[in-house]
Amino acid sequence: MRRNLIALGVLLALGLTAACGGGAGTGERSQAPVPTSTVPGTSAATFPLTGMPAADAAKAARPAVAVKIDNAAAARPQGGLDQADLIYEEFTEGITRFVVVFHSSDAATVGPVRSVRPADPVIVKPLGGPLVFSGGAPAVLDVVRSSGVAQVTEDDRETLRRRPDRRSPFNLYSTTEALFGKVGAGAPPPPFSPFLRPGETSAPAGATPAASIRLAPAPKVTAAYAWDAGAGVWMRSTDGRPHLLEGGAQLSPKNVIIQYTPYAALAADRVVRFPEVVGSGEALVFVAGTQVKARWTKSSATAVTTYVDAAGKPVPLTPGQTLVHLQEPGSAVTVG
Repeated sequence: MRRNLIALGVLLALGLTAACGGGAGTGERSQAPVPTSTVPGTSAATFPLTGMPAADAAKAARPAVAVKIDNAAAARPQGGLDQADLIYEEFTEGITRFVVVFHSSDAATVGPVRSVRPADPVIVKPLGGPLVFSGGAPAVLDVVRSSGVAQVTEDDRETLRRRPDRRSPFNLYSTTEALFGKVGAGAPPPPFSPFLRPGETSAPAGATPAASIRLAPAPKVTAAYAWDAGAGVWMRSTDGRPHLLEGGAQLSPKNVIIQYTPYAALAADRVVRFPEVVGSGEALVFVAGTQVKARWTKSSATAVTTYVDAAGKPVPLTPGQTLVHLQEPGSAVTVG
């Protein structure tokens, strides 16, 4: 009963009108102040989703763009994940897919772009920008349309194109140049998290050393991370192999968050399950070679998710890319 009520709350939240209004590229949104932060003692602004120095004012002022990208074995190597600010990984019918958010950096190849799921607009709604996907089941598309989030789909053949060197359905791609060109002017996203300042170390309440992480984000998918202290990143492996991207780079986020999120079935299509990202629950935050037992909270579809430590204080992240696993509660996570 509790899970059904939460799922209903998510769908009701989706029905709220988005602050952005209109479709992608309408230009109807007013330009809000750039939500960059300034580190005390410096004059350098930072990008809101990564905490990295924002030397490029044009990039800092543009909206974020979220793209649904496949993580099936046939979809690898993907393009553009190494240039993303945020990556969310969610379970989708036996495998996983990514919601990949671009704001501070550009990628010449983005994809393969795949279909949408009910939670995707709730995940990206606080960012204010569009959601890019190939298509979806009719019941899911109804949910997405009612969310108020602007959409870019495979019907836009100037923005999303099929590559002849990849087989369908893993051949729909774009570029950040095309995506940001489609979106046009708009407000930048709000801050994702507090970030560590230069020279500052991570010391949240209850933090313990961590050198490796292993989990199964889906029954047919394993994910592992190895902490590289020299590079300050978590080196990702998928299904026992380094997770390599187009161009040869390995997926290596600065921060990894495991957010224990209940999954529910969509009432109009019981085959479709989705993470209930509105609410609260337990989380593990991996930052700078440490593990922090935390609690996540997202009060509404428009709210940014917060992560606090045992003392109730926000967990500061290392500046750079963050990967969030939306993981079923009770699933095993091995930390070494």
